[in-house]
Amino acid sequence: MQKKLSNISLISSRSLSLVLLFSIVLSITGQDRVYFGNLHSHTSYSDGRGTPREAYTHARDIAKIDFLALTEHNHSKAMGSDGIGIAANASLYDGGPNSLLKTAVAMTENGRFVALYGQEFSVIKIGNHANVFEISKVITAANGRFDQLATFLNANPDSAGKPPIIMFNHPKNTSTIQNQEYGLDDFGGNQEEWIRKLGPHAALIQMINGPGQKAGVGLKAARPAESAFKKFLSLGFKLAPTADQDNHTENWGNSTNARTAVISTSLTRESVLEALRARHVYATEDRNLKIVIKVNGRLCGDIIPVPAAGEANITFSIQDADEPNAQYEIEVWRGAVGNEKPKMVNAITTAGGNGQIEDIALSGSPEFFFFKIIQTDSGDDEDDDEDEAWTAPVWFENLVQPLSPLTLPAINSLIASRKSKIYHVSTECLDAKRIRSANRISGTEARKGRVVHEDCPRRPRN
Repeated sequence: MQKKLSNISLISSRSLSLVLLFSIVLSITGQDRVYFGNLHSHTSYSDGRGTPREAYTHARDIAKIDFLALTEHNHSKAMGSDGIGIAANASLYDGGPNSLLKTAVAMTENGRFVALYGQEFSVIKIGNHANVFEISKVITAANGRFDQLATFLNANPDSAGKPPIIMFNHPKNTSTIQNQEYGLDDFGGNQEEWIRKLGPHAALIQMINGPGQKAGVGLKAARPAESAFKKFLSLGFKLAPTADQDNHTENWGNSTNARTAVISTSLTRESVLEALRARHVYATEDRNLKIVIKVNGRLCGDIIPVPAAGEANITFSIQDADEPNAQYEIEVWRGAVGNEKPKMVNAITTAGGNGQIEDIALSGSPEFFFFKIIQTDSGDDEDDDEDEAWTAPVWFENLVQPLSPLTLPAINSLIASRKSKIYHVSTECLDAKRIRSANRISGTEARKGRVVHEDCPRRPRN
């Protein structure tokens, strides 16, 4: 296991350019604003209650959060299921004016509320769930096949025209990896291949999720999955933690006080998506705890070149408008890809406001730092619980190659046969070359009503 993990750092440098385009160039300048929301919830369009419009309205006007993602289950007829909601009726997702997609667009009001849409892929018993955000059609990958999901996402950009974002849902809170976790077995158990293909899309992991099936508001949030978070960081995934509710009843956004926070310059669909993509995200058990921590001037979530050995420059800003007298313990955690697990290397106690964490040494080698914040002594006698929050890491990496985006197929390279239900993302694919000229269609028409050719382009064997 240890040897296997150490090899992943080499793979990480290869896939690094795939994820960096949307993170390292997005270090926030100007004013850092914090927005609070929920990235995991359901309606009657899968196995929840209510309609998308009711859910978004509740989140905006009752829960008073800044953004809500409705992520309907994508269970298909695989595994003996007849399908539910959008899996059985795709028009609920991308059809008329009451579809999830069109309702989300209509309910978004820049500066006030962002309505995100997505899908929850897979089932727990064959690989766990993963949310996929802002893609234009129902996922056609076979249920539980994360290798097929990666191929599908490479060919289907999100609403921003960029590689879609994946969030690992309710991870197994263990310190060791299991073969079916998020499709490891779909890549033959090869961890390097798994991370190389899924890693460019995976940006988020749930630190807190639920309780999803319970009605009511102000419930106790689910137990944090700290071991899982540390496990996936050590494996080599670049992930930010979230705190979501998995709502299945009419309590979208306020079933608990847990929130996913994003750091952005504005409240728009585009800026929230970019913040998620850049992992400028943290998980908090407090509904309005604002945290901005920077390492060497960069936001948590960024990936930056390895600096020379020396002291890290770590600054923080912590604000809680309704608990101004609270005290905070800030724990500093350090890790590296291939190590067993991150370790806490320092902790300070501070009041809210701005400050600096000193005496954190940088090794001069690839490593990452993240922060756990524990809110105490708020002076509120009615709430003696300690609220906790977790930031994304800042990663120090050897950037040995120029940045380049994850390659999405150019429209003019799409090709299909009029008589086929699949399309190809490259004219160099062996199967694409066999299409007769009379049947050949290309561009956007090739994609309509078809699914992508798995592992396209297929090339001659050497």
